[in-house]
Amino acid sequence: MRPSTDDFQFIAGNLALDFVNTVGDRLGDAREYLTSSAELRRWARLAGILAPRARLSLQPLKLAAVRAARDDLYRLFHHIALGAMPTTRSVAALSARLESVATVRRLRSHRGAVRWEWLSSPRDPRALLAQVYASAAELLVSGDFVRVRQCDGALCGWLFVDRSPARRRRWCSMADCGNRAKARRHLAAVRRASR
Repeated sequence: MRPSTDDFQFIAGNLALDFVNTVGDRLGDAREYLTSSAELRRWARLAGILAPRARLSLQPLKLAAVRAARDDLYRLFHHIALGAMPTTRSVAALSARLESVATVRRLRSHRGAVRWEWLSSPRDPRALLAQVYASAAELLVSGDFVRVRQCDGALCGWLFVDRSPARRRRWCSMADCGNRAKARRHLAAVRRASR
């Protein structure tokens, strides 16, 4: 059985950060989780931003563009997780990305509910990216970006919004990086005691 960090997780508290976290062990021997159009489609379905029957089929260049967008978001929020404020340049870049996807969605009223309707083709990742960019922008606009943290796992690099009451969350997940850290501390204590 493979550890849960070898698959998609939704632990960041923000869709854009969950998208950023589609690279495992980012600070070490990085593992790409968006290895194919099918994997991007699976992530989007698990994230709840692609309907179960919707198709998303990307050529390699478009998949590479999606990964580049993810890496741009990582740079923005990693910088913030290290304690810096969003820069004018990074905010302008995100704004430009939002503008580039604005034409693929519109508001629609249906049966008393208002929701976004996506107007792109199945081979156009902009509908998916529009939702990710909107989530990133909301994180900035809400001011919650000050709660963005990077996992303390030595190689992890995953980002999350720390919503803990004391704002002391250290791990992407206690089940993964947190438990590994506890096991290392325990092993070190056993070794010290046996000397």
